[in-house]
Amino acid sequence: MQVGMAEARERFRELLDRAEAGEVIEIARRGQVTAVMGPPTGSSPSRDFGTEISSWRERWSTAAEPDEDVFADVRDASAGRPEPW
Repeated sequence: MQVGMAEARERFRELLDRAEAGEVIEIARRGQVTAVMGPPTGSSPSRDFGTEISSWRERWSTAAEPDEDVFADVRDASAGRPEPW
C-alpha cells in the first residue's frame, strides 16, 4: 500500500495498526517513496491458525496433486518394531 505524506499524517494511527498486523505501507512525497512502515524485522504478525490455513489454501492448489499413494512403494509392509515388554 502506498500513501502520500498528508494522508499518512491524517491516518497515522490506522496505518500503524495495519503495519502492526503485518502490512507494509510506503509513504511517498511527490510520488517518490521516502519511508516504509511495517512490522519489525524478524517478527511475524500474530494471526490465528484458522487465518493461516485459509491463506495457505488460497495459495496452494491441491488439484495438481496425485490421488494415488506416492509412498506405497517406499513403505515397509511388514509388522512394526517389537514391543519392549
